Amino acid sequence: MALTFLLLCAPGLLVAAAGLLAGFVFLAGLRLPRVQRGGVVTLILPLTGEARGLLTLLRAIEAQTLSPRRLLICVESTFDPAYARATRMAGETRLPVDVVIAGEATSCAQKCRNQIAGLQRIDGRDEVVVLLDADIVPPPWWLSALASPIVDGSADIVTGYRWPTIGSGRLGAHLAAAIDRGIALLPRLAVFHVTWGGSLAMSPRTLKRLQAERILAETLSDDCTIGAQAATLGLRVLTRRALLVPTPAADGVAALWRFGRRQYQIIRVYRPGLWWLALLAVSARLAAWGVLVMHLEDRWARLAIGALLGAALLAAALQALAGRRLGFPEPPAVRLAQLALCAGKPLVDLFHWTLVLAASDARSIRWGHLTYRVSGPARIAVSRRRPWR
Repeated sequence: MALTFLLLCAPGLLVAAAGLLAGFVFLAGLRLPRVQRGGVVTLILPLTGEARGLLTLLRAIEAQTLSPRRLLICVESTFDPAYARATRMAGETRLPVDVVIAGEATSCAQKCRNQIAGLQRIDGRDEVVVLLDADIVPPPWWLSALASPIVDGSADIVTGYRWPTIGSGRLGAHLAAAIDRGIALLPRLAVFHVTWGGSLAMSPRTLKRLQAERILAETLSDDCTIGAQAATLGLRVLTRRALLVPTPAADGVAALWRFGRRQYQIIRVYRPGLWWLALLAVSARLAAWGVLVMHLEDRWARLAIGALLGAALLAAALQALAGRRLGFPEPPAVRLAQLALCAGKPLVDLFHWTLVLAASDARSIRWGHLTYRVSGPARIAVSRRRPWR
């Protein structure tokens, strides 16, 4: 009987072990960028809504070791609250900032429509174009790390991933870090053609080969679509370990759930194999917790629970070490809170599982003030546009 239950738990134990192995491999290969090339770089920032972190982002860009030629802040319309904020902040920064009006999206994500408007401003002076998200707080070497492989010709596309930092004491912020940091340390398998739109660098020549404006005009996901097109064309995509970019997490649990579900809905549409892998992995771990908790009276179950909790604690320690080596140390109180959350790992896994499962229906996706009807990866329509308040 014990052997049967152990076999039921084995997949979950293997998932936990694989996560630990990925963390060790990541740390073993982690090196901060040493090569810094000069180059003419234009940044394209799609912006919407209140954009409360914009000033922090502008200050971080000002501190870059590689100064950009210009920052194009692309918004939907003058009615978008981001427009007023961007125009005001443009007068408070040393950066050359242009605010671009993109117009309303109809058959793609508004983010992609904004990016297209920025891409239409690229000219012959630009050597590197960087797409970025508004919620990041990049370290000083970020832009150089993105641009250098493009300038020296060693890569066609350079990307990274977000690194959630605790921006508040709310449970949602700690849950975001507990879930997403583990994902950040996983290997980026080439078979999934993964890029991240939060930090994505390319040359104008690569953008032309990608037909970026065309493919962005019919998609909900800039990064998944660019990644797939890059694979089709055989482009060299470099995912740099060190480009885990601080992204403050400050939302509550409900807002985090909506964000996480949307992310998995997009993966469901554009990378269904990756969505299934996530569902199976989280389900296996959750099933293991369920079987073991039901058999707490058995010694083998208690030992297996101890192993899973130990793996969770070790994973949290590896994540903290990765953060320190990247230059993002956290105060002791935050580290202790992350370790304490390991005691509730079954509940964390349950929360994560609900995100993945809820994303199984991706026919309607709400993102910001828009709701999209999704009939296929390139069949997107805006079904509802909520007015700005």
